[in-house]
Amino acid sequence: MMDEGEDSSGQRSLNEGVGINAVDKMKIEALGDSGWIIRDLDFPAHAVAEQLRFLGIPGLLDAAASYDTVGVFGEPGAVTERLLATALSSMSSLPPQPLVVHEIPVCYEMGEDLAEVCDQLHLEAEEFKSLHQSQEYECFAVGFCPGFGYLGWLPERLAGIPRKPTPRIRVEAGSVALTGRQTAVYPLIRPGGWNIIGRTPLTLVDVQDNYFPITAGDFVRFVAIRLDEFDPLLGKRL
Repeated sequence: MMDEGEDSSGQRSLNEGVGINAVDKMKIEALGDSGWIIRDLDFPAHAVAEQLRFLGIPGLLDAAASYDTVGVFGEPGAVTERLLATALSSMSSLPPQPLVVHEIPVCYEMGEDLAEVCDQLHLEAEEFKSLHQSQEYECFAVGFCPGFGYLGWLPERLAGIPRKPTPRIRVEAGSVALTGRQTAVYPLIRPGGWNIIGRTPLTLVDVQDNYFPITAGDFVRFVAIRLDEFDPLLGKRL
């Protein structure tokens, strides 16, 4: 399970792993007897994970995309490295992935760390809000808690803010936050150490209904709303 502070830096060297098998450029690294990490991907991680799930490999439980790797999990004894190598070798090309863009309204006035973040960046609040809305963010991975999408990369002018020195015990669902080069939305109430710069009224996750609209490979665009526009949208689904 990814924690909320993980990013694409600090990946372990392949020399630290075991059971590494090269498939063209892609490499399979065993994690115990029922898990693997696939590295040096020939395609985006989310596309490789989607294709592995699509192939219907017997015993495959999940293929989860991260920034530039894919985690594969299977029933012990059912999924083998050889089976994975065969599946990967079939990926000379992948079907085009549909472009999915989610528009998330955000009330920046509810960002309890916004003033502090602006001070650190030497920006006025309006300039910050404009920059944060100026682009679409790719979801590189989902982790930390159900539906928490790691979105990036921030505009250079907004990058570099560290995590809070003391994480909050409770971060409200819908809190829009940032740290480093990434931004995200806390979809559920959780402890957290990212800087809160706004809040969305939308529901981004419903575990009981298996509602998880944002997946790796999707894009997110933030759109500012006023404080008086928040309550009429509260609880609506993305």
